[in-house]
Amino acid sequence: MAEDLSVRTPHIYDLAQHYLTNSYLEAIPTGFKRLDEALGGGFCPGSIYVIGGRPGEGKSSLALSIARRMAFEHGRRVIYLSLEMTSQELIERAVCQTTHKPLEVLKEWRAAGQLGEMMAPFLALCQQASFKIEDDRGATKIDLLVLLEENRTANEPLPELIIIDHLQHQLFTEGMNRADAIANYLADLKALAKKEHLIFLVCSQLSRAVYQDKGKLQLNHLKSSGAIEEVADCVMLCQKVSLEADRLTREEQSQPTEFKILIAKHRRGPLDELTFIFHPSIYEFEEPIGSWTPKTSTVNLDADVVVI
Repeated sequence: MAEDLSVRTPHIYDLAQHYLTNSYLEAIPTGFKRLDEALGGGFCPGSIYVIGGRPGEGKSSLALSIARRMAFEHGRRVIYLSLEMTSQELIERAVCQTTHKPLEVLKEWRAAGQLGEMMAPFLALCQQASFKIEDDRGATKIDLLVLLEENRTANEPLPELIIIDHLQHQLFTEGMNRADAIANYLADLKALAKKEHLIFLVCSQLSRAVYQDKGKLQLNHLKSSGAIEEVADCVMLCQKVSLEADRLTREEQSQPTEFKILIAKHRRGPLDELTFIFHPSIYEFEEPIGSWTPKTSTVNLDADVVVI
């Protein structure tokens, strides 16, 4: 629910008393221990977080994994607004992430009439979670206000995390400079986040300049970087380390790979660089134990169904 701002006044004493008795700056865990540590505990309500990455680099998979973990493991209310992929594509990825089974295995289960049985643990998690994926709703300010009003009309609590995937597919007013449109849009998101005590996680594309800079991620690689950098509370740039994926065989592309997350802007803490393991075949991420090599992965794709 949105914070009731009527219980306090702008006077500094009242603000301090309210801070003493209310955890309205408390961070919400993302489900990734190292990311939470780097962010000071997780995502803070009233904030905008941006995940930036080139197409196919894993930004949507990372956003989905965060959404799934926050909903399934931490009981948070999540809405994923997909402006690119269909809800069926995303639920397929969520099943792969949760069961640790590649899409090919899911197809084999379906052909053998075993999919329902194998998905039972996943469905049980879904039934208990407050997690919605929508692919037929826009993400304009009006769309978001309607979404929140629908929750209120149905006497449902407001979502705590809203994911918008991705920014470059958002429609803006015709005739307006795109950079200015994005700046205005993000400013509206920020105002809404503060008013309703929401967390926005926005996916955004990086430009091709990342390749020209030999893969060294920078804030100016974000498309419309000035607008995003100015408004976002935190910007996380992500990248699979193997930049020459087009030279890899299909089998090599499905193997675990090193995945970097650069926290390039953080209004509430220091900058950082995190190393994860990305499993392309199941669209999932793993936090490595110690220094990373492919052999240190603890994910066993040959095991029975795993639900995390």
